[in-house]
Amino acid sequence: MTYEEKEAQRQKTRDRIGLRIATLRKMQGLTQEQLADKAGIQRTHLSRIEAGKYAVALETIQAIAEALGMTVDIVDERLRDLAPLRVLT
Repeated sequence: MTYEEKEAQRQKTRDRIGLRIATLRKMQGLTQEQLADKAGIQRTHLSRIEAGKYAVALETIQAIAEALGMTVDIVDERLRDLAPLRVLT
């Protein structure tokens, strides 16, 4: 995969995450200012995240998720019957 293809893929991910945050925020009847306050970030920062403008630290995503009553988890509950996670050595 070329650098341009990887960057396009990363941008799609940023756009998808931003759209999901905006949708959840609106479903809860929150303004950007209200969600930003709950998450402990600037409203302008949240606006750029929702617009997919730049990559976001996991800690920021976690703060936003918690403010929305959600969690950030890369382990899908549907996969619980698979072999347990183990440390790779």
